Order: sequence, then C-alpha cells, then structure tokens
Amino acid sequence: MSVVKDIAGDLLICIFIAAILYGVTCTQSFVYYQQYPGDRAFLKWMVGIIWVLETLHTAFCIDFIYVYTITHFGDEPFLDDIYWSGGITVILGVLVAGLVHAYYIRRLWIMSHGNKTLTGITTLLAVARFVFGTATTVQCYTVGKWTTFHEKRLPLVTLAGGLSSAAVVDIIVAVALIYLLDQNRSGFAPSDNRLKFIMAYTINTGALTTIFSVVIVITYGSLPSTLVFLGLVEIQSKLYANSFLASLNSRNHALKIGRDAAQMTPSRDPTSLTRSRLRNQPPYIASTQIEIFQETTQVFDDMPMGDFSKSAKPGRPLV
Repeated sequence: MSVVKDIAGDLLICIFIAAILYGVTCTQSFVYYQQYPGDRAFLKWMVGIIWVLETLHTAFCIDFIYVYTITHFGDEPFLDDIYWSGGITVILGVLVAGLVHAYYIRRLWIMSHGNKTLTGITTLLAVARFVFGTATTVQCYTVGKWTTFHEKRLPLVTLAGGLSSAAVVDIIVAVALIYLLDQNRSGFAPSDNRLKFIMAYTINTGALTTIFSVVIVITYGSLPSTLVFLGLVEIQSKLYANSFLASLNSRNHALKIGRDAAQMTPSRDPTSLTRSRLRNQPPYIASTQIEIFQETTQVFDDMPMGDFSKSAKPGRPLV
C-alpha cells in the first residue's frame, strides 16, 4: 500500500487539481468567444486549438490514472510501468506551452518594435523547450520503467533542460514586457493605472509558471520513488493555457480601469472648466475656451495600453 500511495496517490491528487483547472479553461474559452466576437481569426483559432489540446490532455490524464488505480488495482509491479497515455500527456503539454510562448513572443516583437536580438533569443529558448520536451516524451517510450527513467541521466537532462528553457522564456517575456510597458507611461492617471494593471498581471502569470518549472525539477530529483513531478507537469500545462486565456479576457477590465480613472479626475471635466470660466466673464459677453480631452486607446497585439491627449480650441462668443 505504501508503493501505491507514493506513486498513484500523489499523482491522483495532482490529476484532480489539473481537472479543476481544465474547468477554468473551459469557462475562460466560453467567456472569450462571448465577449470578443470581433477578434482576429488567428486568435479565435488559437483559443480553439488550445482548448482542444487541453481537452485531449485531460482525457489522457484520466485514462492513465484510471489504468493505474482501477484496471491494475493492487498490481504494484505495474505501477512502475510507463503507461502509453502518460507520454501523450507530456507532448500535449509541450504543444500548449509552445503555442502560448509563440503568442507572447509575438507580443514582445510588436511592443519592442521588432527587436531582433530580444525576440531571437526568446524564440531560440522556446524552440529548445519544445525540443527537450519532445525528447522527454521519447524517453517515456524507450525507457518503459519509472525507476529506470529516474536512474538514467538522459531523461534528467531533457526534463531539466526543457523546464529551464521554459522558465527563462517566462522570465524574459515578463521582464521585457514590464520594461516596455513602463516606457509607454504618459503621465496621465487613467493610462498609467491601466498599464499598472497589465504589468502586475504579467508578473503574476510569469512567476507562477516559472515557480512550477523549478519545483518540478526539484521534486524529480528529491522524490525519485514518487510521480509527483509528473502530476506537476500536468498542472503546469493547465497554467499555461489559463494564463493565455486570462490575458485575452482581461482586456475589457484593463479598458474599464482607464475609463474609471478618467471619470474620477475632476480637472479633466470640460463642463466644470467651462462653468468656472463663465463666472469670471462679464454677463454681456462670455467667450469661452473649451478644453477637450480625448482618449486614444493604443492596442499592442490586442492589449489596450491607452493614451490621453488634450486639445484646446476656442468656443463661440456668447453675446
């Protein structure tokens, strides 16, 4: 029973968490198609593809945990076998992470105005993550036993290399986007509040996936008799999907933050400015200078940054 608990028990709990996160993915996908029908076709297709991959990922996770705990219940030697659907979940997670990284790199390319060095390094690391992840999947089928998988050096190299590459990509994207967003501050509270929201969100999502990458490597090396690392790999796939969908669904909230801040700024109310100036004019002539504040929403790869500009033009004299 100790072997069953160490191998199947911990993995089962992680699969439960992954299934809950899959429910969040389904909800976010539904919300996206409801709120953003005017998005470009490639974004809609990308959301659909990620949802399909996550659905398959969840199905295969259920399949191999069912085989371990139900079909081969009490068969302790079988728990050491790497079941075929477990390898499929790994490659599906690699594909999801690759798509999400491609989206973030594209955003980085646009916001950096085509910085080839920055996007080139990030792309190279993302490709390395995909190659290492594919190699880890191959190892699952060539090794065949979890104990052998832990003992061999090559699986450790491919697993650690893939997760390290993914962590570096997440860190580079988060730091670069925060820097670029900070450079776009205009000095107006509505625009800056919107940028602060996006920056905080970027930090949170990048930190979460990075922490998971580090924890997976640690659990793989320190807990060789368990499959906790595999359960965390399944959870990480859901985190990538949900971070991507949340970045799309947060756009309306980011716009609302800017509008709310603009409405709470009394100095930018053209009506109050006009009334104050009318009181200082003679009653028989009240020429006014109407200041018009215009909000221009700048969108970088479907993320609203916001910019507030002011134009002034004289009004007609009131005789």
